[in-house]
Amino acid sequence: MKYQTRIDTVSLQIDTTQEDTRNAILEGLLGLFKQDNIYVAYKGYPINQHSNFYIREYHVYANNIVVASVRAGSFSIKNSLTKTVVTTYYISLEFAGLMTYNQQLDTITNNILMKTCAYFNTRQITFKLNGLDISLDLFTKYEHVLALCTKKSPKTVYYGANELQWFDTTSYMEKIPNHKLQLAVQRAYLYDKAIKENLPYSVTRFEVKLQPKFFNKNRDNIIAGIMNALDRYHVMSVPNKKEKQYLMDQYDAHLTLRDRDIKRLKLDNYRCYHDISAIVGFINSLLTVQEQDMFAIA
Repeated sequence: MKYQTRIDTVSLQIDTTQEDTRNAILEGLLGLFKQDNIYVAYKGYPINQHSNFYIREYHVYANNIVVASVRAGSFSIKNSLTKTVVTTYYISLEFAGLMTYNQQLDTITNNILMKTCAYFNTRQITFKLNGLDISLDLFTKYEHVLALCTKKSPKTVYYGANELQWFDTTSYMEKIPNHKLQLAVQRAYLYDKAIKENLPYSVTRFEVKLQPKFFNKNRDNIIAGIMNALDRYHVMSVPNKKEKQYLMDQYDAHLTLRDRDIKRLKLDNYRCYHDISAIVGFINSLLTVQEQDMFAIA
């Protein structure tokens, strides 16, 4: 059974201390999108009555589908010691659907992402990685895959393997209320990608969403943080229905799975592993690509 590591969503952020600097970068960025005849729609927000600041958001369309979003805003933090208020003017970008199995759309979205990073790198505009969706795509039926969190966080509530969930072809690992989803460090779920994208072949996707809190926590060593985050889960190919049910029952019977339990259940015999080198290569390409590289590709 084949499987591959994919990056499906990337979030970036630029922080500046000057509003004019932020606006100049934003203007150049929007101009970059328009060079490729990409449609950019502006979405305004009302002024925040408490801060007197406002947010500007733009949706980037390709083939009538939103492939990226750009948000410009600001926030202020008061230094408790000096009592001075520091305002940060930011641009946040999200590139979603980098791997939908629609080859034309995926090519456009990935090209926009790389051109954006090349634009920043060439001009030495500092940006930071602020969100990443890492997927493991297994080319098999959803019912043949079992995903379990085997290294649980003490402050997080998890679904049981046999616990009823909202959808027949989606299994969430963590129990997080909707209003707290964006506040989580990370979260993961397994779903039938073939149904979502209406594909003529079987693809089951396990997706780990690494959110802003994760990157704030692991900024000094992102790769080590990613490896630890992915290692929390066992994504397994278990085509035998009885074996799968046995593993689910055993998982639910243990509040915590120790290493000896994982060995006893032979979970590693079923396990599919993320390709860390592919993830490292992808991140490095974002941080190093230059405009001349994009001209060479074109």
